[in-house]
Amino acid sequence: MTGPAELPDSWVKPRRRWVPWRGLTVAAVVVVAVVVGVFTDGFGIPGLLQPHGTGPTGPGGSNPNPYDENITAVEASIAYGGAAQPFPALEGTDLCPHCPALPTVNAAHEAGFWFYFNVTNIQSSTGATLANFSISTSGYVSTVFVLVHVLCCYTNHYAEFVSQLYFPPSQSYGLAAYVTAVTIPYDATGGYVLYFNSTSP
Repeated sequence: MTGPAELPDSWVKPRRRWVPWRGLTVAAVVVVAVVVGVFTDGFGIPGLLQPHGTGPTGPGGSNPNPYDENITAVEASIAYGGAAQPFPALEGTDLCPHCPALPTVNAAHEAGFWFYFNVTNIQSSTGATLANFSISTSGYVSTVFVLVHVLCCYTNHYAEFVSQLYFPPSQSYGLAAYVTAVTIPYDATGGYVLYFNSTSP
């Protein structure tokens, strides 16, 4: 019995030796590339996930008022729940004597606007409450500006946030209100009127 026949040398392929460090090197390079890409935004993934047109466009953020729209007036109105009407200064009154005025850009890159007003309970023997402050905007989008807060009371540095306020008889308070807009669209009428609304239950 003879042993297995030997193959000619031209038929024998040299064996390749498996070198484990080659695979590890490639894997390490891929991992480093991924880490660098993530931390440097090299792949642009955060930019793709961010909604277009909603984020800041530069170091200072986008301009919320690109058309330089003014506030032309702040008109007050009040709804009463009873027969007494103790706050006549809040009915059909312009609370912005310095208007038209341009809103300023705040730290959140919103257009912000302050207005200040005095309110007096003209009743000499009965207290009254002012409540339910809200704001609406002229034009086809009534929610361009939103009311952030109403502050009380001058001369106490407007230190208290109020959602309603009780006025003793003949009492006057100085109030401040702050409104903001994320974006102010173009308005062909030359600016926006704000409507400051409240109730007296």
